[in-house]
Amino acid sequence: MAAAPSPVQWGSDLTFTGKLSGLGDRPLADQPVDLEWRPAADKPWSVSASGRTNAEGTAAIPATVTVSAEWRITFRGNRLYDPSSSNPVSVESKRPTDQLLLDAAAAQAGKPYSYGATGPDAFDCSGLTQFVHRQVGIELPRTSRDQRAALGHIDKSAMRPGDLVFFGNGRSVYHVGIFAGDNKMWAAPETGDVVRLQNIWTDAYTVGRAW
Repeated sequence: MAAAPSPVQWGSDLTFTGKLSGLGDRPLADQPVDLEWRPAADKPWSVSASGRTNAEGTAAIPATVTVSAEWRITFRGNRLYDPSSSNPVSVESKRPTDQLLLDAAAAQAGKPYSYGATGPDAFDCSGLTQFVHRQVGIELPRTSRDQRAALGHIDKSAMRPGDLVFFGNGRSVYHVGIFAGDNKMWAAPETGDVVRLQNIWTDAYTVGRAW
């Protein structure tokens, strides 16, 4: 099987190609083959998609890559030819930073709000944003005010999931969350509440990006 690019961005569409031949390297045309993948060498192979070889014995099978894995093309065999598989190729899938931030935030869901807490078992609003960013290798200041001061301003029309949403009264910042899209954000809201996905309830906010 032809080598695939690695690493690739999470969700990339790749086409895996391989050539099937018989005696004397004669191309085996119009034969069914499977594209298989496995996340590690000690895991079983799973079928991602199926296809057929062309007149030159070549199969080209597309797949969307969402995990780091090994890939191979397998011929199941027939009454004339034994089963065979191509040598596996490894493809590393790199998840985008914005998605990693949302994953890290979602993993804290249900943990209680506690003023001054920075995790991992409880958070205040800026403790949550600092902790989540640290999980993906980004350091932020401790308080929402200092986080706002450390980051450039992003226009609301350009905000993307993973951005920070800062709420203030014009003179100070009193709350911060992680934008999740669809007018929602991950946040540690207040005493008695828990980390959760909450609605952005006002237009009086600014946006910053640390990634």
